[in-house]
Amino acid sequence: MNYDKKRALYDQYGEAGVKSGVGGSAGAYTTNPFDLFETFFGASMGGFSGMDQTAFRTRRRGAAMKGEDLRYDIILEFSEAIFGAEKEIVLSHLETCDICAGMGSKIGSKMRICSTCGGRGQVMRTEQTPFGMFSQVSICPACGGEGEIISEYCWKCAGEGRIRVRKDIKVKIPPGVSKGSTLRVRDEGDAGPKGGPPGDLYVCLDIEEISEIQRDGINLFSTVTIDFIEAILGTTVKVKTVDGIGELQVPPGTQPGDVVVLAKRGVPKLNKPSMRGDHLFNIKVTIPSRISGQEQELLEELASLRSNSVRRPSSHPNTKTQIDTTKRSQKSMEAQDSEQEQPSQNDFWQSLKDFAGSVANGALKWLKDNL
Repeated sequence: MNYDKKRALYDQYGEAGVKSGVGGSAGAYTTNPFDLFETFFGASMGGFSGMDQTAFRTRRRGAAMKGEDLRYDIILEFSEAIFGAEKEIVLSHLETCDICAGMGSKIGSKMRICSTCGGRGQVMRTEQTPFGMFSQVSICPACGGEGEIISEYCWKCAGEGRIRVRKDIKVKIPPGVSKGSTLRVRDEGDAGPKGGPPGDLYVCLDIEEISEIQRDGINLFSTVTIDFIEAILGTTVKVKTVDGIGELQVPPGTQPGDVVVLAKRGVPKLNKPSMRGDHLFNIKVTIPSRISGQEQELLEELASLRSNSVRRPSSHPNTKTQIDTTKRSQKSMEAQDSEQEQPSQNDFWQSLKDFAGSVANGALKWLKDNL
């Protein structure tokens, strides 16, 4: 900056304008960004609302930053997701250095004031535009906003304040978790900078599938195959459940596609393990494509028996049927009596005619013989 520009800045802003580099290249850092404000408003306004340099640093350090959260993926077996488990994982995360307590400096050493920001932790960027001069305050890149710089680093963390540690952690999986569930383990994430609190660990769950059993919420579904004789007569089938091998009672007359339920053999409800869903079995009936001659004879005999049983009238007719049957029987008997009476009357008149004819013939013959 030449003498004329410095003179103009000095005349306009005083000594603070020359020290701060106002009017210099765009984006230049200032060594003391609040001197300009102090020039116009006094020393009480130089650190935002009357705070001096020491108070500003104290407030900034008091607001400790929390560490980063971490994620860990676990694949569970089908039974582990249903009944719960305890999984041990190996986690790599950042922990606060136990030598320097997260400060990053050697024990007994002193911090020195940052020369870039003058201990304020912030710097000002200035830019000259056609509309005037604009300034922007940002965190000091040299000290990271602390206002102080470590003079001697901690030998263990090399000034970072945190060290990476591999740690064995036991995670308790509750019964009834499902695919995509997330468990939160508090304070097992990365430690915060400068001794800040640690973040959390989030365990994301995936579940292995099995072909014999499908899951939908707290209910389980399976398919059982039986032959048509077992479907007709009923049977007991060995089935696979999450509790082991069990027995399924298939009632007589079961149709293809019917569902038989094993109650309370499903998945425990999350956070309420005493409540369980059901295990539902879809029945599939197989019909043989070929049968032996003896089987065919037996089936034909069975078909004949069923045909006769279908044609045979019911042995327990209802009252209306009995009344109708009685009426029909009475009408039939009356018709038979009428038919029986009609031939009897015809025979009587025929006999009378025959008798009259025989009498007449006898009289004519007597007259011929005696005259």
